[in-house]
Amino acid sequence: MRLRALLATAMLLGIAVAATAQITVSTEAFNNATVQPAGPRTGSAGKNFFNIEGNNNGQFASFGVADFNAANLGIGQPVADVVGIRVKLTEDRAAFSAAGSIRFWLTEDTTTSIDPGTPPPIAWDASDLPNGLGGQLSPRYELGTGTYTPTADGTLFEYTLSLSPAAKSYLINQLNSSGTIRLIVSPADNAVAATYAGYSHSTLAGPTLELDLVPVPEPASLVALFVGVTGLAGMAVRRKKA
Repeated sequence: MRLRALLATAMLLGIAVAATAQITVSTEAFNNATVQPAGPRTGSAGKNFFNIEGNNNGQFASFGVADFNAANLGIGQPVADVVGIRVKLTEDRAAFSAAGSIRFWLTEDTTTSIDPGTPPPIAWDASDLPNGLGGQLSPRYELGTGTYTPTADGTLFEYTLSLSPAAKSYLINQLNSSGTIRLIVSPADNAVAATYAGYSHSTLAGPTLELDLVPVPEPASLVALFVGVTGLAGMAVRRKKA
């Protein structure tokens, strides 16, 4: 009975340490692009806005790419697990905005430029519908889909996503190496025209990544757990001798 009680107490202490370790962090993108058939959108509009438009929109069909700096999350310690991932996009409504579905991806390709160039480094690929990605920005992991409904400027759309084991492993590595986290948002149907604020918008927040993390337990927490368990063990031994 004493042994079972001791083990149960140790388990509860372990759960308590893990529970108190979970943190939520977020950061805004430091760069983004709206990638059209001609390549990344040029001029200030390419950074002020973040549009995801299906193939029905012709020359304006586009997928979005957003880059986040893991160092800006301010974690301060190694990450053991990612238990939640969300992307927040703020609407900047336009006359052409149209409801529909969008799809989220995490890509390992963080070196391909997403800025305008000649020739363009990436471009909308109409042979791969509805996403428009083709083989660009690979390998990549699908994180889920969401919906966009034109509402009003400043409306916050929060998309809760999920990570496959491979995606989680890659993301944890990027977090622990303070690397770049690159997300892609593509159309999930040909009619959508989702219009959001980009990172350099003058008044609205740009794409924001929010994560629920479990850091590696700090030594102090492990010591406290060890002291608690060994103390209980000592009490059990003393009671047995008595």
